[in-house]
Amino acid sequence: MKRLILRVLTALVFALPCVSAAHADDLDALIDRYVAWRGGEAYARLRSIHQVGVLDTGGLTGRAEGWTDRDGRQRTTVDLGVIKQVQVITPDQAWDTTPSGQIETTPSAYALGLRREAALLFEDPLRGRGGAKATLLAAETREGRTWSVVRVTFGDADFYDAFIDPATGELGGFRILEDRKTRFEGFGDWRLVDGVRVPFLQTIKASVEGGDSVVRVEAAELNRPIDAALFARPKPVRKAIFANGATSTGWIDFEFYGANRIYFPARINGRETVVLLDSGADSSAIDKAYATSIGLAPKGGFAGMGSGGSDVVGFIGGVEVQVGALTLHDLTVASLDLAAVGKRIGHPLPFVLGNELFSELAVDIDFANHRLALRDPATLAKPAGAVEVPLIQVISNRSVPVSIEGLAPVQFDFDLGNGSPLLVYPAFYQQNRLLDGRRTSQTLGGAIGGVHPETVATLRQVQFAGVAFTDMPAIFTPDTVSGVNSNRTLGNIGLPVLSRFHLIIDYTHDRLYATPYANAAAAAFVKDRLGLTLQKDAGVFAVEFVAPGGPAEASGLKPGDHITLIDGKPAPAWPEDALRTLRNNPAGTVLELTMEDGSVRRIRLADYF
Repeated sequence: MKRLILRVLTALVFALPCVSAAHADDLDALIDRYVAWRGGEAYARLRSIHQVGVLDTGGLTGRAEGWTDRDGRQRTTVDLGVIKQVQVITPDQAWDTTPSGQIETTPSAYALGLRREAALLFEDPLRGRGGAKATLLAAETREGRTWSVVRVTFGDADFYDAFIDPATGELGGFRILEDRKTRFEGFGDWRLVDGVRVPFLQTIKASVEGGDSVVRVEAAELNRPIDAALFARPKPVRKAIFANGATSTGWIDFEFYGANRIYFPARINGRETVVLLDSGADSSAIDKAYATSIGLAPKGGFAGMGSGGSDVVGFIGGVEVQVGALTLHDLTVASLDLAAVGKRIGHPLPFVLGNELFSELAVDIDFANHRLALRDPATLAKPAGAVEVPLIQVISNRSVPVSIEGLAPVQFDFDLGNGSPLLVYPAFYQQNRLLDGRRTSQTLGGAIGGVHPETVATLRQVQFAGVAFTDMPAIFTPDTVSGVNSNRTLGNIGLPVLSRFHLIIDYTHDRLYATPYANAAAAAFVKDRLGLTLQKDAGVFAVEFVAPGGPAEASGLKPGDHITLIDGKPAPAWPEDALRTLRNNPAGTVLELTMEDGSVRRIRLADYF
């Protein structure tokens, strides 16, 4: 899973935006008109702004406060009750707090975007400073008004489109594209503060349903000195506590379900259950129904970005997770419907243990013996034969370098929750034309946010952690708004690859120790040779998806067909894991399907992509 939540602070902008100048006369005139409308000389002399207001977002209402200085410092605080967060950006550091209150370094891509948005509050980008460039686009109509549109860029694919009234210079808002996702920040209720027009109403319309936010400013002050202490990084907040002076849980046996999911026992608020380990979970998450069963109720309804799109996410505070001698106390976790994901995996999914664990502890995973240990990072030493791989935080997940087809290594998300060997994002495979001349088909992909068809193909060579892999099946994700479409990181590496190493994951030192097993490169990857997705439905097998060009399609099967027997056995006789792995049998295997009308079809499995 990827991007379970959208960080509230990332979407908040206490904005006094402006645009950057180009050297066309019509653009210069428009910018001059805008600056005059904002306050002329008073606006040009603007040094800092401090605003206090009310935030409505995700079904919650709370307080928000922001400070921004022309020297590049900015701080935003939010108190929504169940979620309290702080985010600080300065020219030389960036940090924020997680929903559980842990102090983290802000991912570099997010920090870059926030620095740009802060710079746009002042005159410098308007005068062409700071690497900004502006272009006057065609006029657009929005909400019944015609606006001149100025596109501001900083040398990459992101842009900031300012909507300016061509007659008065009034700013209507910004259309912002960052990392292939678009939002519109509208401004209204403009008031003069010390000679500068300031918007007291800001509406953020996100590209995903449920992602909208409204800020109503109650007070604003300009050009006041900002206390330097507001930007100082606080001491770490510890959520992980070992009992009786221990520094490790010791080895804990885990279920390696389907050879692509890690489940192990834990206690959630004193209740025994199993949890899924997921380094791709931006926040730990609890299934809504399971939360209700143990007396926990979520608050809010945020838009959460997953690999299948977006979903509605609430939050629950005061959650305690116990794993052996370890307690993660007073967590604030995401709450959403995980039942559909669990059904598709074939295993119940009551709780996902994610970022809160990895941000404080080293996670030692011995796949060969299906055991793991959670350790104090201070006790680690590099194992003999291990390759040290840098763990880089570009966006929310950590990422690692991966090379495809001999190309230079690029950053792929490091994702223990991904059951596929490799996901390749559009920004990478489109630019490098990786699908040209390659035999492809489709499969159902996604998780949080739903499922949808995705392109699947086989890569000849992939290199990771010093090992060269061959004939690796990979998913090429669609160019839609989701957690697996980015131009900051360019793919996602999952458990079928990662489980070929003994891993020690250490976020606190930005490193991964990967010790390859003896057959890491030689073992063949599991591959779909059937091209058929089935779901049990009222005692029969319902055909959900048929892959183009696969053996199932060649047999005439179509979505909606019902199968009563597979190899003579009815649906109740097929465990979920056995049904799911039918597709992975060797080429040449013959399956006999008895249809609802009594006819029999025989399908011979074969490689088809």
